[in-house]
Amino acid sequence: MSRDPDVVVVGGGVIGLSCAWRLAQAGMAVTLLERSFCGREASWSAVGVLSPGNPNFKHALARLHLDSLDLYPAFCEELRTLTGIDPEYERCCRLELCDVDQRYRMGLSEVRATADRAMPDGSPVLEMLTPDDAVALEPAMQRPQYGALLCRISAHVRNPRLLKALRRACEQSGVLVREQTPVIGLRTDEDTVTGVTTVDRSINARYVVLAAGTWAGTVDPRVAAQMPVHPVRGQVLLLEMDDPPFRHIIRRRNHYVLRRRDGLVLVGSTVEHDAGFEIRNTPAGVEGLIQGALSLVPRLADARVVGMWSGLRPCTPDWRPHIGLVPGMDGLIAAFGHFKTGLVFAPITARIVTDLVTHGQTPFDLARAAPGRPMKLPRRRD
Repeated sequence: MSRDPDVVVVGGGVIGLSCAWRLAQAGMAVTLLERSFCGREASWSAVGVLSPGNPNFKHALARLHLDSLDLYPAFCEELRTLTGIDPEYERCCRLELCDVDQRYRMGLSEVRATADRAMPDGSPVLEMLTPDDAVALEPAMQRPQYGALLCRISAHVRNPRLLKALRRACEQSGVLVREQTPVIGLRTDEDTVTGVTTVDRSINARYVVLAAGTWAGTVDPRVAAQMPVHPVRGQVLLLEMDDPPFRHIIRRRNHYVLRRRDGLVLVGSTVEHDAGFEIRNTPAGVEGLIQGALSLVPRLADARVVGMWSGLRPCTPDWRPHIGLVPGMDGLIAAFGHFKTGLVFAPITARIVTDLVTHGQTPFDLARAAPGRPMKLPRRRD
């Protein structure tokens, strides 16, 4: 009979897989439990954009965001070398069209906030292009009214390939991966979490890492009460055309288009707070995506729609993830609720979780993401 694992990771998305892989590399015996199939929920349905947050935010969570983005090239190269699967990381830059004065002025503020940072060639991390310069850079792009904010550190990863690489890396590192295994409860001894209960067995472990995304609250009522999370549906389109006429990620508000390495074009994405747990595409969502794509690159009107899908992003009331040791539930570590930033945060979240398991603490400041923090319900945002 095999011994109990040191750690059970609940959830096989990009966060759970990354945590399981790093924990196994650190010498832990790890079992990963996924309710469906690894990487087939929000992580799979994302478009794969990796962008920094607002540089005017100087708090610790914003620093974690930027640190994780900086880790990505080495993270993907390590996976490619280990597994032979290339996640297709590309620093392709992002152009954000500024068509209202307020967004233009906010963009100029972001440029000023990054004035002390530069790319290796000396070019600025952020730069506000004039309408003429923006169209010169991307001739097929719709001409912006005020300008276009160029972000040179924005990147793209082909997330299905990233997830396949992470799953293979977990298996090669000794992680026991069990799919179609919903966790229906936490095992506890007073205030200590001692493992999990699935539909067919109980598993003991020194630590449980809860990385179940929008389903995290279904594992235990105390989790739902202390660390609320709800689903926000996002729909995505896949287009095909001969030689798509742009190179950068192009964005305006929620709508963005990007060209994959294979030449296909991704269009994202809707933000649907009231869709519940229903994963499907809708006529209204698809129509909005098509119109958004054409407003960015009008020549996409000649493209063929070759795919569409949707997923449920895990969102918290204050828009911040739950990361860290859970108060009153010793042995439980939260790693969920990243909303749109799950892909970006995966490398740094895995490092934090590994620190907490192996050392009981982490050097990263988690105050703004602390599980059990007081929450106020803000206005909705995209």
